[in-house]
Amino acid sequence: MSPSQPVVQLAGLQTETRNPRTTAIDTVSTLELCRILQREDARVPAAVEPCVPAIAAAIDVLTDRVRRGGRVFYIGAGTSGRLGVLDASEIPPTYSAPADRFIALIAGGDYALRNAKEGAEDSRSGAEEDLRPYGFDPAVDSLIGVASSGRTPYVLGGLEHVRRIGGATVAVVCVRPSAVEDEGNADHVIAAVTGPESVTGSTRMKAGTATKLVLNMMSTGIMIKLGKTYGNLMIDLKATNIKLRQRAKNMLRLIGGAACTQTDEELDAVLAACHGSVKLAAVTIVLGVSVADAEARLERSNGVLARVFEEAQRQAVEEAHRDEGLVLCVDAGGSSCRAVIMGPDGTAACGAAGPCNVSTIGIDAAMAVMATAIQEATDKCEATRGRQFQAVSFAAAWVGMAGYERPALSPLIDAALAELLRLRVGEGLRVTADIDLLPAAVAEDPSLDAAVVVVAGTGSVAMSYARASDGGGFVRCGRAGGWGPLLGDDGGGYGLGREALRRALHQADLRPAHGAAGGSDAPLSPLAGAVSAHFDAQHPRDLLSAVLMPHQPSGPDDTAAAQGATKRIASAARVVLDLARAGDAEARAVVEAGTASLAELVAALVDGQAQAHEGRRCGLVLAGGLLQDDDYRGRLVDALAGRHFARVETVGQPAVDGARCLQRELRR
Repeated sequence: MSPSQPVVQLAGLQTETRNPRTTAIDTVSTLELCRILQREDARVPAAVEPCVPAIAAAIDVLTDRVRRGGRVFYIGAGTSGRLGVLDASEIPPTYSAPADRFIALIAGGDYALRNAKEGAEDSRSGAEEDLRPYGFDPAVDSLIGVASSGRTPYVLGGLEHVRRIGGATVAVVCVRPSAVEDEGNADHVIAAVTGPESVTGSTRMKAGTATKLVLNMMSTGIMIKLGKTYGNLMIDLKATNIKLRQRAKNMLRLIGGAACTQTDEELDAVLAACHGSVKLAAVTIVLGVSVADAEARLERSNGVLARVFEEAQRQAVEEAHRDEGLVLCVDAGGSSCRAVIMGPDGTAACGAAGPCNVSTIGIDAAMAVMATAIQEATDKCEATRGRQFQAVSFAAAWVGMAGYERPALSPLIDAALAELLRLRVGEGLRVTADIDLLPAAVAEDPSLDAAVVVVAGTGSVAMSYARASDGGGFVRCGRAGGWGPLLGDDGGGYGLGREALRRALHQADLRPAHGAAGGSDAPLSPLAGAVSAHFDAQHPRDLLSAVLMPHQPSGPDDTAAAQGATKRIASAARVVLDLARAGDAEARAVVEAGTASLAELVAALVDGQAQAHEGRRCGLVLAGGLLQDDDYRGRLVDALAGRHFARVETVGQPAVDGARCLQRELRR
């Protein structure tokens, strides 16, 4: 050993210590010798048992990567390396797996498979050099480092390299503690501690047996998870010769049972049409579907035959208990989520949950909120009570979702909703922005060619719609407003509250500060006084702080704080409406300015429609919290008196109107 080489301490390794149970093996009879060795080998399964959770975790990680096209590399030296080569080489012929998916590298190269080349294991950079020609892809490829001693430099260096570039790493060792664990470069450490060997240091014995058990379990588990078996049958068989074709036919008869009535010749034809794939042929025979349909079903189930049959059985049960004519409409708004299930007779069951703006709370949270609302409606519906909503087969569903119009989110939302409701977009499932539910309130009136929707809640927006070419519902064709609190929202709750606050703050600016002289001592106007009281301002000059910096923070970040301030300002709209109703002139002026702003939005859309389509009959739909107020709504209608609407509707429950629209479409 050169001075530059570290001194290797083997005394602490369990595999290197002397076994007190085998000290006399060289003096006993051959029969007793075999019994001693067998008793020692019998200890191996017990050493592997505690490793099962770690093996399972490694299988899940490696399966996901292999499914995405990744490769599994084994590295090791001596017996450990040979066991890796054995495991990798047996997978392709056993499971019809691609030969380049499981690759084993041994320190010293192929020569070391049959000849001792122990010095090769001491190169810490050797594994990195051996991996280089394969173009290891850390995004999908994985590395299994096998070292009974847990300290082989060739393996330690390989794990370090792959961990450094971001690949997945697994280590299989037979000692604990180990250098592998100390260095921390293995995502999963499987330590089957087999103890002292029958012949001291001969790790090809118990340690080798444990290593083979672990590697067998991992590779077999990966193949099963990838759908290479059906039960314990090796279903992913390619019938490429006479023996395999007969085995394939026997397997098809076993799986198909009564459904497999084909003769040998007919089964040969089925296998030929299925490119020799037993798994594909089994789907076509058992389910009676085309090859293309069978391929699609297998793809949806990640190639797992049992899942294909489970899906088909579930669909059959659903068909047997199909909920004829039940429709679902969900109004997933920014303030709340409401779900309505409606039967053909128009009977509706409603469920509600919290805010559901997907751009604010995220897709997963929005799906969870919707699931809560839908389940509540399911529990209330007589036809579905006592069931999970996922087991209900809706004839059609319409989800109007706040935040859906963000281009980056809409495809992800479509996919999440399709999974949640088990309906495909365009095939029973309609997904729109929440505001697009509102024209459904007048869609049943065939005399209407167009509709204008005005929403005044916290914010304000107007949309115009034209009758669809098929004569059904309405299609959005124009927009006005909806710019948010920074640039718009005139006529909405925020707009009224903001104007009232401006008036109150203006009066506060004219009053003296605490204990200071000067300024006006005139009493505050009723509106300014009511606004100050609404925000619990102790002094007029405290009003701004009371609005923008409340005692309880509205959220953990600037966005949440801004949203909280917007809602607080909008809450003052109720003060304005109450005072206007009581006859306060200042409050009435704020209300009239708000309705005038809304009327301008409507006028822009109506004028645009009139220019494009002269003589159209147009409906007006009013929605949002402010327009549920009779006085405010009446003032808006008065402001629009110069424009003719064939019908005016106020919408309080958009999901109910949306469900009615779906029912009408089913009857068409």
